[in-house]
Amino acid sequence: MRIAILTGGGDVAPLNAVIHAAIETCKNRGIELIGYLNGWDGLLNDRWIKLNDLKLNPSIGGTILKSSRINLKKIDQGPDIVLNNLKKNRIDGFIVIGGEDTLSNALYLKDFPKILISKTIDNDVGKHNKGEFLNYFTLGYPTAAAKIASFVSLAEGMRTTAWSHERILVVESMGMHAGWMAFASAQGHPDFIVIPEFPLNYNHLEERVIERYKENKNVMIVISEGARWSNGQYISADENEKDSFGHPRFRGTAEILVKKLKEGLKKHFDTRNINAVNPSYLYRSGTPVKLDSEMAVKMGMEAVNILADQEQKTTSFLCSSLDHNEFGIENYNFNELNDIEEFHRFVDRSIYDPEEYSITTAGRDYLSKIVSPFPLLDYKI
Repeated sequence: MRIAILTGGGDVAPLNAVIHAAIETCKNRGIELIGYLNGWDGLLNDRWIKLNDLKLNPSIGGTILKSSRINLKKIDQGPDIVLNNLKKNRIDGFIVIGGEDTLSNALYLKDFPKILISKTIDNDVGKHNKGEFLNYFTLGYPTAAAKIASFVSLAEGMRTTAWSHERILVVESMGMHAGWMAFASAQGHPDFIVIPEFPLNYNHLEERVIERYKENKNVMIVISEGARWSNGQYISADENEKDSFGHPRFRGTAEILVKKLKEGLKKHFDTRNINAVNPSYLYRSGTPVKLDSEMAVKMGMEAVNILADQEQKTTSFLCSSLDHNEFGIENYNFNELNDIEEFHRFVDRSIYDPEEYSITTAGRDYLSKIVSPFPLLDYKI
């Protein structure tokens, strides 16, 4: 038997852990595993390597197979080229690891046996309905969530300099259309969180910032890169640099908000210490946390075993599930979807309060299963 695997879209910390688990499972079962290079681009151009003898450290972040962002729909005969290359290389089953865009290409290959594994620090692949989560988290999100919570906390992060110099810090989070990354910063106790799902009423936020600054002499704001003004326009997006999926390039959202705050608050106090910070790629780099690593191994093993046992002839979506505080895997029939948008998850009012720019009790309960809160060290002079 011969199985193929690819990784696409933005890199996340536990990708190599999935690949390593797939390699070891294939070796134990006498299956040949090949890896397509640079995601769907490798499949289009038939570039691949044999993986069975590869020595791979699963604790190193990123992906040994590299990545790309390819929309097969925009390529002439793209799905046919991919299918022909899979057949030419005698591939019996196929593992695709990616986010919303990467996984959407699988819709064009519905009749080919494959397993889909979601990975994105945006955590926006899955469903959320009345407190129930299908695909509780995407691979990479636990590591990124822990990082952003750490970055804004007083225990380990930038709140220390905000306190010491009486700063207002605006920290930019990744998240084009869904605010899950900024949402996760709540475990580090920022003062305000601004996300794309709820357009920003700037005047209301300014009033809240003035109140909080007068009280504590420092303020920490986290804002998603895809946040919007109250008129629905993105705070900062370059529509001239859209990718093949139609997404604009987001950049400098925190800087735009800082500029507006400096102008709006200068009549109240010295605004020289209002600063923007964008940790950017630090969110997605480095060693995966334990939960990410463990789930990556489970999914890598399960994907190979399903294909090897021929339990699934078409497409399975491996979702993370929570049962009695234990994380496991749920097998979802991806062929039921007509469009990947049907599996796009957003933050809603049940877990986020847009008037307070903060998460709800239900939201904190959701996060507590993924990342531990940092101590709330509240002291005043």
